[in-house]
Amino acid sequence: MTARDVRLPSIALAMVIVAVVAAGVAFGQPAELPAKIVTLSGRAEVSRVTAPAWSAVKLRDEISAGDGIRTIAGRLVLRTASDQALRLGARTPIFFVEPVAGPAAGGPTTVRMDSGLLWIAVKPASPPPTQIVVRAGPATVTVRGGGASIAMNADGSVTVSVYHGATAVAAAGWQRDLAQDQQVVIPPSGPPKEIVALKREKRDAEWVKWNEQQDRAGGVGARIEK
Repeated sequence: MTARDVRLPSIALAMVIVAVVAAGVAFGQPAELPAKIVTLSGRAEVSRVTAPAWSAVKLRDEISAGDGIRTIAGRLVLRTASDQALRLGARTPIFFVEPVAGPAAGGPTTVRMDSGLLWIAVKPASPPPTQIVVRAGPATVTVRGGGASIAMNADGSVTVSVYHGATAVAAAGWQRDLAQDQQVVIPPSGPPKEIVALKREKRDAEWVKWNEQQDRAGGVGARIEK
């Protein structure tokens, strides 16, 4: 047997070991989904991949990739495995997007929002796979840490308001990075005009106050006074 013959099995064994270790790392990561309903005030329904017809949900139900959930009245809070929160206002439907390829733990939790009002709360310094991405109308909103509100407007535009932390908003050909007390309105087509100072509307005062209280209590952080 030549020296080359001896090396070949060793190389093959090394490749197998590397593959096994890599697989172990990938599958050892905790999956963010299913998300669990931890607060339910009012009525809400779920549409499952296995049973698309809408049906009532209850507290502690779990929502998996491909499932949709909608509030009829009241509020609903979902938490992912890493304790990030999605808080739905009344008449808000979202759908958890299934990953294109690979394990669900390979990227951030991604949801599609069709209408309504949604608050995303992501803990500071959360790694990208545990962050939350929202596809809202023409834009993609990535909450990297902190608390941000996303509102779908009747004219097809989307308002993204950052109350604390950092959020990125992007679409084809543009991106805007928002920080605390900043807001942007994305039109149905084309880039937004500019980032403006956050406007605290009276009609949303109770919703914002409740969410900010939830953020502080849940370790998400709070607005930094300047």
